[in-house]
Parts: sequence; C-alpha cells; structure tokens
Amino acid sequence: MSVTFTVPLVPPSVNHYVKHTRTGRSYVTAEATAFKAAIAVYSQGMRVTAKKFSVHIEVVLPKGGRGDVDNFPKLVLDGLADCGVFQSIKDKRTSDARVRRLVVDLDSDSRPDEGWTTITVTALS
Repeated sequence: MSVTFTVPLVPPSVNHYVKHTRTGRSYVTAEATAFKAAIAVYSQGMRVTAKKFSVHIEVVLPKGGRGDVDNFPKLVLDGLADCGVFQSIKDKRTSDARVRRLVVDLDSDSRPDEGWTTITVTALS
C-alpha cells in the first residue's frame, strides 16, 4: 500500500523551520506552519498503516531557488506525522519514528517558474 501526492510548494529548509528568541524560547516559523498545513490539505486524509514505512520526497526548485538536499526532509516528515499519513499497526500512533527508508531527490536543473514537492509514502511491512 502506498500514497502519492504533490504539494505545490517547496518546503522551507531546516534553517527556517524553528527560530529562537533572545530569551531562549523557540517557535515554528509561519513558513513552516504553512507548509505543514499544505501537506494536510494535499494529502486529503490519505493514510498508510504499517509497521515500517518508506518515504520518497522529490523537491523541484523554482527559478532562483536554492537548498541542500539534506535540509528538506525534517519538515516533510514532521508534517506527514502531524496529519496522520503514517499510522502504526500496533498502537495507531502517527510518528515518523517508524520510517526505515528515506529517499530525497532534489531537481534544480529544470527550473520551472514555481516549485513543488511530490511525496510518496509506502508500507514496508
């Protein structure tokens, strides 16, 4: 069992996910919150129930877009967990701790006017 959907946004990098104030408090940025909300909207209640999961993330950067391949997955995985795309068979929890395979493709060659992110979640067992 697997689900695939496309979010018409590029996830903010991990450097723009959580910010810290001078007083030591931390908060999730508006940009990160918006991307997580977009995952919830575009996954439209899709669920994959299994013991272990594989996630494939394809990020297509727009013209002028930049980013390192290792800066995008954290927010995507947290967004998938928050909206319940992965669900454990055993305890019905929605955590990304059961992701056993992660593939991230970064396309910066085609450079369309707008970027997007395609996400596939597959049950491994």
